[in-house]
Amino acid sequence: MKVILSKLRPSKRLVLMLSAAFAVSAASGAAAVYVGGDRLMSHLGQPSLSGLACTTLRTVKLDHHGQRWIRMHVKTDRASGPDRVRTALRVVGALANREKADLYQVVVLDAAGPEERAAVRGAAIGAEVLFAPGPRSVIGMDEPFRASYNDGKANRIGMFHGNVVDLELDDVRSMMAKMDDRSLCLESEGTEIAQASESAAHGSH
Repeated sequence: MKVILSKLRPSKRLVLMLSAAFAVSAASGAAAVYVGGDRLMSHLGQPSLSGLACTTLRTVKLDHHGQRWIRMHVKTDRASGPDRVRTALRVVGALANREKADLYQVVVLDAAGPEERAAVRGAAIGAEVLFAPGPRSVIGMDEPFRASYNDGKANRIGMFHGNVVDLELDDVRSMMAKMDDRSLCLESEGTEIAQASESAAHGSH
């Protein structure tokens, strides 16, 4: 396993690590699309600067090799890819202002998407943001943010089958600077809040 990991780029190594510890895969089966700043910002230049209203499905707080990782699954309804990633960025910023952690992960699902923890992967992921305040302390995080969204629309069961668009760091900072709302998602009586150790995360989804 060490030999395999040594041959991977940091971003893929991070995905493997998160898949093991969080049971969440960042891969959607579609090719990633990288876009430049001007093109991306014109595409993201929508009225909703802070994203959309959302509901928290679950929050998992994980002890991972002495680090504190927080993962949050949230849902939005009929949201575009740019609005989903803005929502994730807003929520990860609000979460970081309220709780201290080494790594934050916010995954945006469609309102019709799956609710089981193990099913939150691949085409179920409409947008995802990873934030590490000290990126050098988290393997694979060479920058503080990794943000992406699926540019497809959710189908009737909440699955996305478009391309994955990865944002550049400057675009992430620009979008967050323009936000006029710093709120978390709403929580309901069914919102799941869990504490987990690394061993527990490996043994269950």
